[in-house]
Amino acid sequence: MMLKRKNGYSVRKVPIPRLIFNDYNAVASSFHRVMGLVEIDITKARERIREIKEKEDYDVSFTAWIAKCTATAVEENKELNSYIKGRKIITFDDIDISIIVEIETKTGKKIPFNYVLRDVAHKSVKDLTDEIRSVQQKKLDEHEQVSREGRTKYTPLYGIIPAFIRRFVIRRILKNPFSLKKLIGTVGITSLGLFAQNVGGWAIPFADKTLNISIGAIKKRAIIKEGKAVEREFLCLTYLFDHNIIDGAPATRFVSRMADLLQNAEYLDDIRKK
Repeated sequence: MMLKRKNGYSVRKVPIPRLIFNDYNAVASSFHRVMGLVEIDITKARERIREIKEKEDYDVSFTAWIAKCTATAVEENKELNSYIKGRKIITFDDIDISIIVEIETKTGKKIPFNYVLRDVAHKSVKDLTDEIRSVQQKKLDEHEQVSREGRTKYTPLYGIIPAFIRRFVIRRILKNPFSLKKLIGTVGITSLGLFAQNVGGWAIPFADKTLNISIGAIKKRAIIKEGKAVEREFLCLTYLFDHNIIDGAPATRFVSRMADLLQNAEYLDDIRKK
């Protein structure tokens, strides 16, 4: 990517990974989904995570905890772990959750990296935290942002293929449940809100799966509890459901179950530093 200086501006080619993301996003944004914006009281969980940090000297990944609670709720509502293929609905046993991890390239540039946590329902929060921390320590070539094999001799060819052909291929991939599971899992979680803690609100993810969840900001708000005003911490969560597979009632049951898990700080009581 040679940078060329002009009179008052610079010019460089769009990197191949960025082209791939642009094509992927263009296809994913055309999917029709039902959206839900909710706020969940996570005061108890935040206190427990801080306590673990202080007493156990262990930094629990917030994303890992959300992923574990998500997997439990999905396990009880397995339609959410499905994709449509033609006139069939393929429901997978393992719940594989894709997350976005910020890592550094070998040149020191920070980039978002899509990573899939496999079989999340059968892993502990500590297992998932350790896995995420391990990924965060990796140093990758920028081309590995989208290809685990890194740059190949065919990578530069992507940029000269017409956009409509590239996006046709991506659309075909997104209609193959088995390719989807391998590449991006069965459930998606993004955590953009965690990078803007001083800004309230929700983040809207792309709808490439039957269930996409976006972690927004954590807001402090006073509520009345037992006749007294108390400060609580609320997490902004965005849910996107594929209405071709999930009806309103099971989607509501899922959100309700996940809210119970988060509010009660489930899976945070058995973490001990080894």
